[in-house]
Amino acid sequence: MSEPATERRSRPSLPGPPAAPVAVCALTGLLLLLALAGAGGSVLIACSAASAVALAALGVRCGSATALVVAGALAATAVLGVVGLSLGRRASTAGSAGHPFPLVVGLPLQQAEALFQRHGPVHFVIRRVAYGARGTVLHATGYSPDGTYTPGSTITLVVGTRPPSTPAAR
Repeated sequence: MSEPATERRSRPSLPGPPAAPVAVCALTGLLLLLALAGAGGSVLIACSAASAVALAALGVRCGSATALVVAGALAATAVLGVVGLSLGRRASTAGSAGHPFPLVVGLPLQQAEALFQRHGPVHFVIRRVAYGARGTVLHATGYSPDGTYTPGSTITLVVGTRPPSTPAAR
């Protein structure tokens, strides 16, 4: 008689974690760490774009809808980042040669005009209104979004015209 044959069974190997979710977590974590470390906008945009390309390729290869959705979100983030940086550069005032807009509300008109003209000639539009003390600046406009003005700017001053009140006769 022969002995019963013992079957040698190999242990089934446990499948490793799916590549797409691991890549999504790893790349998202990397971007978060870069942002927390204070990386500049250009670096974050470049990393977002590279991550989007890598996740899109992995999503197509593995058939993972999650990876494709995250890749799309990263690509959209990169595009919005580029737009934001572009608009930020346009709004930047680092190269502006403007002077701070003086606080002239409540001052006599002549004193307000002198404050504006100390940095060069400007054009004035004087609007007189039927309220406020005579000859006193009530409102001033003509400054840039950064709160400055330059020589040659057009400054609008709203000036009161009411005469000073006199005490009533007793």
